Amino acid sequence: MKITALLLFLTLTFSHAQQYPPVTDGSKAIEAKADSISDAYDRELAMTAKQKALFKLKVEDYLIRRQKVESMYDGREELTALVELQAQETLDMNDILTRIQMQVYKKIKPEIQPLKIVKQK
Repeated sequence: MKITALLLFLTLTFSHAQQYPPVTDGSKAIEAKADSISDAYDRELAMTAKQKALFKLKVEDYLIRRQKVESMYDGREELTALVELQAQETLDMNDILTRIQMQVYKKIKPEIQPLKIVKQK
């Protein structure tokens, strides 16, 4: 019985930890930028404390991914990768925000997190 309870506890603990993995290679600059972005969204979305913490972690994760995309690609490839990244970020926010918050999020996202404009030669 004790073994079953222990296995159940460990399973639930590990499954929750995998759902929200920590951001590992973030810098202080990225963390500060994620804070300011999260604060800007919070003014419009009125998130709970738990939502804001999860939201900030997700924003940090996508800021790191954005840096990697910007360093790996140029021109149209970069723009395509950034569009895909932004779409994935929006989908991931569905797990954190309510339906009404999500509608507002989609409206204000281009103002708070605009997509990079690439000049063609």
